[in-house]
Amino acid sequence: MKMKNINNKQNKSIMKKSMILAAAAALALAACAKVETITNNTPEAIGFSVYTGKAATKAVSGTDFSTVTTATLQASANGFGVFGYYTDAADYASSTKANFMYNQQVKYSGGKWSYNPVKYWPNEHGASAVSTDTDKLTFLAYAPFVANNAIATDKGVSITDKTGSAAADEGIIAMTANNVAGDATLTFKVPASSEEQIDLLYGVLGATYVDVEGNTIGTVGNPMENLTKQKTDGKINILFKHALAKIAIDIKEVVDAEDPTTTVSPVSDGTKVVVKSVKLKGTAIGSQGDLNLYTGAWGNLTTATEFTVAPLPAAISVDAAPTAYPSIAGVDEDGLDKTVDLMLIPGASSQITGVEIVYYVCTEDLQLDGGVSVVENKISKDFATALSIEKGKQYGLNLLLGITSIDLTATVEAWDVITPATDVDLPQNVD
Repeated sequence: MKMKNINNKQNKSIMKKSMILAAAAALALAACAKVETITNNTPEAIGFSVYTGKAATKAVSGTDFSTVTTATLQASANGFGVFGYYTDAADYASSTKANFMYNQQVKYSGGKWSYNPVKYWPNEHGASAVSTDTDKLTFLAYAPFVANNAIATDKGVSITDKTGSAAADEGIIAMTANNVAGDATLTFKVPASSEEQIDLLYGVLGATYVDVEGNTIGTVGNPMENLTKQKTDGKINILFKHALAKIAIDIKEVVDAEDPTTTVSPVSDGTKVVVKSVKLKGTAIGSQGDLNLYTGAWGNLTTATEFTVAPLPAAISVDAAPTAYPSIAGVDEDGLDKTVDLMLIPGASSQITGVEIVYYVCTEDLQLDGGVSVVENKISKDFATALSIEKGKQYGLNLLLGITSIDLTATVEAWDVITPATDVDLPQNVD
């Protein structure tokens, strides 16, 4: 009996230990399951949404001039470019390289902005994660996107021109290399042709958001810096701002009328008014510079006291028939109504003080050697008040070309009669 009691006690002790071990194991499993729930944090892809701000308008009358809008940016084949900076738990500083994205192209397709390879938000984001650090990302953006030739090993990446055969000499011609720390910059040269003008944009934060910790992140209009992990439906909202000043030049002919508002007939059939060039005169007119994508400020400016934009090729043959002259929509015998948009880099004291236009009045005349008369007109005028130009603003210049037709009237001069008349007898009669 004693042996049986001892065995019972031993069995009870073993059972009790087994229950304790089982409970401990259950707690351990529960603890493991809890830790697993925290660390299994699904990565969230970084998405973008975009809109463009409306360029401010000053001294513009009558015409709705085109600029890059949200719709045109979405429709463009180029999209925009992004530089991304990962700074761990630290704030963005100029010692950081573009170590997260470098000139990443983002294009609109299927109703959303997409890019490849897709990048994800870091998962260190505060007290609810296993790390008490909060990882941060900073983004700098520009449009339109241009592809650099290659990943460079020094500052100043050159850009390939549209043909892909040579370095570009207008528009965005260089950018900060991928191994250089600090704010990304673009080197930009204003195109000389009116047909090649570029509305250069840089991005700022377009809207604040609430991150996964419930914090409101960012300041609208400021750089997109020190951003923390968004919720699953979040997108980085980029507001693109205009980096250049826009000069919208509206050229009209005013035929045989002193008042430009008077409705007048166009030039006669067989006559064309052809604009060769428009020159803006002033002070500190920027033609090339470096745009800082963090500050939106221009540096290393190349400036001059004038800038010429050529709507048409400069060389026009006097002997060419009127049909051989370069054609512009709206420039023919039905009248001249041409808009020339010029983008300029605004400096700290950039002003437009005057304008000069060179144009030809070309008339078909088959009696002439060559069949056409070509008269060159070079007209300039200084403004009563200078225009101080700033980035993101549009200025309008209305150039009214006064054309007066040559009217002819005729009279026939009366004979100067000499009196008295002289009598001449042929032959002379004899009595």
